[in-house]
Amino acid sequence: MKYTTFYFSGTGNTRWAVSELAKFIQQKGHQAELVSIDKGAQLKDEQIRTIVTDSDAIGFANPIYGGDIPPIMRAFLNRVMDLIGPLPSQKNTYVINTYGYANAFGPQETQKLLAGSGLTLTAYVNIQLCNNVTSNKPLDRAKLAKRMERGCHELNHLADCLIAGRKRIKGHGPQLLIGAMIRKKVPEAIAKFYQTLGVDGATCTRCMVCIKNCPTGSIRQQGDQFIFSSGCTACMRCYNFCPTGAITIDGVVANPDKFPRYQGPNS
Repeated sequence: MKYTTFYFSGTGNTRWAVSELAKFIQQKGHQAELVSIDKGAQLKDEQIRTIVTDSDAIGFANPIYGGDIPPIMRAFLNRVMDLIGPLPSQKNTYVINTYGYANAFGPQETQKLLAGSGLTLTAYVNIQLCNNVTSNKPLDRAKLAKRMERGCHELNHLADCLIAGRKRIKGHGPQLLIGAMIRKKVPEAIAKFYQTLGVDGATCTRCMVCIKNCPTGSIRQQGDQFIFSSGCTACMRCYNFCPTGAITIDGVVANPDKFPRYQGPNS
């Protein structure tokens, strides 16, 4: 059996989760393939069709931002629906969401996105790790280690369910009502987030890491200036991985010594 997961990871949480799932699936004697949807992957339409056709089950994995899936994943899901639907026969589909505080995006919302495609949601799980937004509080590594341990248990169980053909639907609960309210306001804030970003010329070394790592290609250099555009998916990758902490938010330079950047669960 072959299980293929399309994934988007802002700063590492989701990449860790899908890598763990792939490891468990492979240990159980099956194939697992991970496919990044970053702009750098440059997936062609025919590639996507072939991947879906050749896989026994298809997964989608992403972080949750403000009770919703990131714009990059929503756009990718719409693209997949346009390319494949409706499939001649039902194909099992699984979803992995990573989050820091509360996952207020549920399986019902996912089912709406998959409607009419032939992709049938049979598994939906949430993996809590930590938020990727900087804080003046040091990262609680002990708490994160416990969450990673619980995450591994959940992902191993998910692998068992996928292979056995059993449903594994989680994510129902009162947080979905909160999510419904959040999602009315957050999309606009995310859409405008790029307008808050900038680069501090005094600390920037012109290493271009931000441009190279942007998953949507929404940063470019124009003369001595860095321009952020509306394709931004608010993943915080540029902010968290800038070697000198030169990315600003609302014009503010956050000292990396006081505001440590988050670079994934294994950093």
